[in-house]
Amino acid sequence: MSIGIGIIGAGGISQAHAKGYQQRPDARIVAVADLFPEKAKEAAARWGAPYAFGDYRELLDLKEVDAVSVCTFNQAHCAPTVAALEAGKHVLVEKPMAPTTAQSWQMVQAASKSGKLLMVEMKWRFMPEILAAKQAIQRGELGRIYYSEAIGWQHRGIPGGTFIQQETAGGGALMDNGVYTLDAVLNLLGHPKPLTVSGTAENAFGHSPDGKWDPARFSVEDFGAAYVRLEGGITLFFAHAWAIDFDEQWQMRVAGQRGSVELRPFDSGPKLRLRRGGYGDLQEVDPGPLPAGSTEVPYAVGQFVEAIVQDRPSPVPAETFLYTNVIFDGLYESSRLGREVSISMPG
Repeated sequence: MSIGIGIIGAGGISQAHAKGYQQRPDARIVAVADLFPEKAKEAAARWGAPYAFGDYRELLDLKEVDAVSVCTFNQAHCAPTVAALEAGKHVLVEKPMAPTTAQSWQMVQAASKSGKLLMVEMKWRFMPEILAAKQAIQRGELGRIYYSEAIGWQHRGIPGGTFIQQETAGGGALMDNGVYTLDAVLNLLGHPKPLTVSGTAENAFGHSPDGKWDPARFSVEDFGAAYVRLEGGITLFFAHAWAIDFDEQWQMRVAGQRGSVELRPFDSGPKLRLRRGGYGDLQEVDPGPLPAGSTEVPYAVGQFVEAIVQDRPSPVPAETFLYTNVIFDGLYESSRLGREVSISMPG
């Protein structure tokens, strides 16, 4: 069985998707669509695809296309995803799933109605250290969990292009890179429902005149932080910055009454640390052999293809990724109002 692939959006991230498909003998890139037709033609020629379009709806009309990758800017994730699902195509959509809960929920409902697979390209779900940490939590090794933390401090990492404009990105640092740590911790916890959020989101460096971007076009946050109450009495502290006057630091931590897990994916030392025990006998333990996995986009693409071929559920279900949108919406609202807000899952 060979899966016919259409790629919608021929920007930078599409290269990684294409590489993933080209590594699979059971997938072939059939068509490319982009708002700029010449860009679509160039990508199609580079990937050996026979079709190129300036309108993704023409791509979806092709019977040869069984599945699509949506690699557009964030604000353009929802419409082609819903259209593809309604056309009977499986969909792999880039992170974040969409800029708002309303749009993400529309995508989830479209997938449910179509019976087709909808996967969010969240490569960290396949990080071996995260897989090992999740297994330890699922075995109950941490006891009752009461605290979690998802932090990403980028020292100087403000991007440009569509990422810094509200009309294309829908959000800034939190949605662009904060989504990695936020989704990872929610996944580790088994997706407890978020109840309230007290947060701030602001532009601290976006209008600096000495950056490599156009400060006049900067209309999203470059810093955000939130205190989130989750069901089950779990506290979550979430924060991310594209630029902050700290050393670069990414970490995810979960604390229980019988132990903890700590993940620092970019440290030179151990990326995963496990502790077990009580107040008087807590000790660090060897996590043992790590599960197979990878944080490369082509690996996630391969998981998408395998799920289709083997008729398996989505490796990164959209209904679980929806949790990040609910928290983002609550954080932005809390920042606007200057107080804690209640939030709830749609449906």
